[in-house]
Amino acid sequence: MKKISIVLLALAGALAITPAAFADTTAWEFTSTGSTLNNGNGYSLGDVFTVNTTINVDFLGYFANDGAGSLTENHPVALYNAAGDLLASTTINSSAGYFTDHFVYNPISTITLFAGQTYVIDGASGFSDLYAWNDPGFTVYAPITLLGDNWTEGNGDYFTGTSVIGDVSDGYWGPNFGFSAAAATPEPSSLMLLGTGLVGLAGMLRRKLKA
Repeated sequence: MKKISIVLLALAGALAITPAAFADTTAWEFTSTGSTLNNGNGYSLGDVFTVNTTINVDFLGYFANDGAGSLTENHPVALYNAAGDLLASTTINSSAGYFTDHFVYNPISTITLFAGQTYVIDGASGFSDLYAWNDPGFTVYAPITLLGDNWTEGNGDYFTGTSVIGDVSDGYWGPNFGFSAAAATPEPSSLMLLGTGLVGLAGMLRRKLKA
């Protein structure tokens, strides 16, 4: 009986989703930084986007051209729905966990964004760290449609609304996020088949151990 329990635990472990290092797709990226700026005023830099296919957001990030070590300030980053409801937040600074291309990221508890919905991600610029704008080779990764950016004065992760001020090619870029494909929810019939299979496997192993 003990051997059966060990086998079933191993099967359960194989079916579980194991957290991994940063392996997500970034929402947007550019091949090289066009211009960087900070004029000493704090801003909440927002990006407005829609989701074409349901996704899971696992990381929130902020621009850091030379990695997390180049940041000298805290940069709160927050994800909102179109109504301004806070969905997730983190603070990016020199201790941020992952650096890829031009952004650093912290993991968050997974948030599902649904197809056809509009969302806003905002990040605090700080007063001395740089943000980017007018960047060449800019790419927005499917299934994200980036509508444009907006901003409001005040150094915080304030909800800046869904109105667009700057276009995609010449916007101001601070916050970003990493996402993965949302797993399809198993149908009840599929769960029943899985449960039946595990029960059958347990019975088969029990018979073999008695033999």
